[in-house]
Amino acid sequence: MQIHQIHDVTNKAVIGLLSDHFSGIVDETILRNYHPDYNNSPENIFFLLSTSKRYKEGHGKYFVIEEDGEYICSAGWNEYDFDSAIALALTRMYVNKEYRTQYYVGNHILPIILEETINYPRVWITSNKYNKMIYRWFERSASGKRTSLFKDWPAIYKKFEPIGQKEVYYVLQDVAELKR
Repeated sequence: MQIHQIHDVTNKAVIGLLSDHFSGIVDETILRNYHPDYNNSPENIFFLLSTSKRYKEGHGKYFVIEEDGEYICSAGWNEYDFDSAIALALTRMYVNKEYRTQYYVGNHILPIILEETINYPRVWITSNKYNKMIYRWFERSASGKRTSLFKDWPAIYKKFEPIGQKEVYYVLQDVAELKR
């Protein structure tokens, strides 16, 4: 397993890995966020890596995990453009369907993000209307309820507590905040 850390599109091998995998996305709810054909859209990961400061050094980073050339997952963190006291964690997270129950993000990417964002007073994980399941997990965890019927998420996620809805980058999001 290899964890790549990028700030832009200069690492052609990693960008190629992302492009190859994300080219197979057909889900209309996330297509514009990931598919390389939408790289001119401001919400697209390729646009964010190539034109915005969101993942620039000192403002954030994007992580890509691969094994023997196969894409496993990716996610990043970035300083929130509208409030420099907030770091957004697990931004543009995507996990290859074959690896979704193996928790690569929680076990390998999130610990690095929490270490790198230690100086931010607030760290948020956000989810939109298409992934309500994530926020419901935070709600169940915070209330002490069982969070899963089968394999539970890594304990690191229990450090986050739901704080409600906030507008983040002009989109209403459910927000869980890190409790250090």
